[in-house]
Amino acid sequence: MGNRTLSIGLILRALFLDGDAYDQLRDDDNPFVEGLFLIVIIGAGTALLHLVGQLLAWASIPQISAIKDVIWNAYQRMPWWTEIARIPEALTQFQQTWDLAWRILPTLFGAPSPGNAAWNLVAWPVAALLSWLIYGLLAHLFARLLGGAGGVGQTLGTTALAFTPLLLRGLGFIPFLTIGGVLGTWQLICRYKALRSAHGLSWGRTFWATVLPFAVYLLFWLLVAGLGGAVITAIVGR
Repeated sequence: MGNRTLSIGLILRALFLDGDAYDQLRDDDNPFVEGLFLIVIIGAGTALLHLVGQLLAWASIPQISAIKDVIWNAYQRMPWWTEIARIPEALTQFQQTWDLAWRILPTLFGAPSPGNAAWNLVAWPVAALLSWLIYGLLAHLFARLLGGAGGVGQTLGTTALAFTPLLLRGLGFIPFLTIGGVLGTWQLICRYKALRSAHGLSWGRTFWATVLPFAVYLLFWLLVAGLGGAVITAIVGR
């Protein structure tokens, strides 16, 4: 690499919207490689911290199976249980619904899942890479159409810095702490700073270059939903 490379200081400055940090990576001799390295580090690092948090939470609360057994035993002492137990079909249906609910609901309500968190060690870096490349290339296309002068490597390098707010997701190592939707807004502002740095556009054109990729996402998913609906309709109509 050249004389301008990633550092913890650079990452923190980008996180807190220091425009010079984006300019510094833009002027690196290979901003794409720097950005690629940063994305992998962010994805893997946050996933690792999240795994630590899930393990701590899992170790600090009663096992889900124990909670399930306590509630099940309490149900069996309810007056209505006798009526259900008299009908084998009703009891079987109740047990199936009960088991299905306990496979789904704990995850939906945020129960610790070290297994899923371990899988994220692979899933989060891959997802971050795909998100970075897709957004970066679309944003570069729109920025150039709007008169931007940056290269694709500069766009990808600076937009990689826009992923730094995801580092806060790594605070998942603190049990039961949830980082809300502020990350999305923060990252959007970082993307604006990245594209402004890479392409030197006016604030208005930079705004459109920042948000137009999301319009493409929306159109894509509307198309997928429409095609899916058409397929389901065709199958049901047979």
